[in-house]
Amino acid sequence: MQKFDLAIAYKWVYDKEFTESIEEMFQQNGLTTYVIHKKHVKTATDSVRNGEFSFKAFLDRGSDEDSEYEEIANLIAKSGAYIINPYYKVETAVNKTLMHKRLEENQINVPETILLPSLLSGNNFQIQQSDLNKSGIPFVVKPSFYSGGGEGVNVNCKSINQIQIERNKNPDDDYLAQEIVIPKPNKQRRIWFRCFWLFGEVVPSWWNDKTHIYGNISPIDFEKHNIGELIERVKRIAELVKLDYFSTEATINKNDELVFIDYVNDQCDMRRQSSHKDGVPDWIVDKFIMNMMELIKRLH
Repeated sequence: MQKFDLAIAYKWVYDKEFTESIEEMFQQNGLTTYVIHKKHVKTATDSVRNGEFSFKAFLDRGSDEDSEYEEIANLIAKSGAYIINPYYKVETAVNKTLMHKRLEENQINVPETILLPSLLSGNNFQIQQSDLNKSGIPFVVKPSFYSGGGEGVNVNCKSINQIQIERNKNPDDDYLAQEIVIPKPNKQRRIWFRCFWLFGEVVPSWWNDKTHIYGNISPIDFEKHNIGELIERVKRIAELVKLDYFSTEATINKNDELVFIDYVNDQCDMRRQSSHKDGVPDWIVDKFIMNMMELIKRLH
């Protein structure tokens, strides 16, 4: 049996560069990697099933979007390998309805929200226009599960009828109707953050939700915008979800309140900024890999 420190499964074409960076940095540090891509996922599955390969840890960026990866993911999980972002924890963390409730319970500010049960639940929840007026019009409507990267999200809902149209798209999913949080005015840049939790470390960055462009937070920014509070809140979210890595979005509203918008994203886009205008700063990608490597070194 051939043993590897890390298996990496991916499908998205833009994960190729990220995977190559992982391989390069791991091999430079004496660690071994095995890549599972769409072209040879069946061969790799057969090899794992037959006991030819084993892995200390598994970074799975394939099975969430392609059922062809599910068997090898299950085999690796059953083998006792450490699953980076364990599946059962991910299922809870990406449930927007559940996370909304948990953040509220832990005094973490979230948008004014109406939680809507799935149409198939049998719950005859009735929405009132007065409820919508609390959130402001227009408002955002999004599914609890079936969304990612903005997909499935309607950011310009104005009526109960539009809510029902959205709910009918995924009748087995809960929905959230949320206020549109406007960042406080600022001449230098739009006040919006994307923060990464990377294997025990909070890495905050500027992120423009309109252009998707990242920026580094300067020491002056750190003090001016109370980034220390942001870091502590992200640590609290990490304690709640117990994932190895995720990203979250937050802004500061006109009342100087820190508000979290997109709660937990478990499959972070790791395209490098040096290769893509809207990519993640290279140093953050490198920190992801280095922190992951340190975690794997600690595994028995």
